[in-house]
Amino acid sequence: MSTLKADTIVASDGSSPVALTKQEAAKSWFQANLETPAVEQSLNISSITDVQGGRHDFAFSNNFAARTYACLAGGGGSTSNNTLANVATPTDGKLTSRVRADTQYAHQNVFDPSECAIASIGGLA
Repeated sequence: MSTLKADTIVASDGSSPVALTKQEAAKSWFQANLETPAVEQSLNISSITDVQGGRHDFAFSNNFAARTYACLAGGGGSTSNNTLANVATPTDGKLTSRVRADTQYAHQNVFDPSECAIASIGGLA
């Protein structure tokens, strides 16, 4: 059995990140408080826009190559309200430059939860 220990792994040029082999990583993700609204943590997110209650746009710092990228969404708040988070359809808000989050209670009343997260996977432009 072998053990590999490292603090940093870089490409052979000494500075570039190591490429994934037969794997895919999230190219964008965020954790946001939509009550505020404010992005709390993120990768490849440049801004948030409060479109209306329960609807927010998140602009990418680096655009996706096509709007067919995949998204995983989650909403949060109190466990009693069963929060749902959805990524808007391509014609409504999923563009190469931004992704739209729609949030609501399970019984369909829109609201701005204290937690919302979306990760996007696909090729960047």
